[in-house]
Amino acid sequence: MRLFTSVLASMAMIFAASAASAAVSFSATATLASGDPLNALLPYDLVTIDIRISSTGSPAVAGLGASIFGYDASATEFVSGNSVASALHDVCFAGVGCFNGLDNQVAGALSEGVVNTGPFPGPYVQIFNGVSTTARIGTGAQDPGLDGVVGGGDAQFRVTFAVTGSTVFNIGTNSADPILGNAVVFAGGVIGDATNVSIEITLIPEPATAFLLGLGLATLAMDRRVRS
Repeated sequence: MRLFTSVLASMAMIFAASAASAAVSFSATATLASGDPLNALLPYDLVTIDIRISSTGSPAVAGLGASIFGYDASATEFVSGNSVASALHDVCFAGVGCFNGLDNQVAGALSEGVVNTGPFPGPYVQIFNGVSTTARIGTGAQDPGLDGVVGGGDAQFRVTFAVTGSTVFNIGTNSADPILGNAVVFAGGVIGDATNVSIEITLIPEPATAFLLGLGLATLAMDRRVRS
């Protein structure tokens, strides 16, 4: 995070940073360990989020900082995460590999951090942090995922949380928040944002909790009738 934040700050001073079109996009899917739908979460279920990056290739990308952020700390517990070593490669060959990608400084096992200021104070998991002196034109379509297969489409980032309540996971960039350095740096030093994605998890009350809630509402209604 510190590396990309400092580079981002330097570029912001050197160049007149204007928002470029959202040439970079994030896509994500999520599954619960229980197999339940995302809108029917039971407490302490595990949610695993699989994420990929793509780009139109123009404008070329010279730097990227991205995180999972904005989720409720009281409703989540970070369990684990993994990230690829590079993305948005210029060239990929099936069975050989990919070349000239944007290197990821937070490759491998991921960790959770916390920020106390900015638009989204609270926990975050940085999934990508990289900058290059040569802007990359790769679209990411053939980039290998965590399984290492070129063109296989596997997730490039996989993060798991234990969830005890409803929350929303925001995934991508937010150039308005200089604390995390989550932004896209395009060729020429233009700073912009990606097209983000979000995952919403909805808790349903446990049967006992739902019963007690229903009983409480019924008692309240009866009390009102007696008083009236």
